[in-house]
Amino acid sequence: MPHLVLEYNEYLINDDALPGILTELHNSALASGEFSAGAIKVRALPVRQALVGGEPAPFAHLTLAILPGRNDATKDALSERLLETLHSVLPPVAAASVEIAELNHYRKWTAAD
Repeated sequence: MPHLVLEYNEYLINDDALPGILTELHNSALASGEFSAGAIKVRALPVRQALVGGEPAPFAHLTLAILPGRNDATKDALSERLLETLHSVLPPVAAASVEIAELNHYRKWTAAD
């Protein structure tokens, strides 16, 4: 934990730039001090079509899924940090947002299990 899931218009980010963007998001989450490097999972989901304000426009939305227990100030700081990171690594977009989602139940399997 956590999971960072970046949704974005498929034409917004080219395949060559995507690994660097995902790395920056990973580094931003790590620098928060809330997570260990090995626990952070980052993935990208390109979206074929989307509307912003009822019109086609570029967007990016990052969901940070975490286990419950962090206070509102910590969650606010995480979302602000990640939004700043998005702003610094993405081309201009009509809308960028960060959502903090708390997961109540979580199971995992790793190769070490």
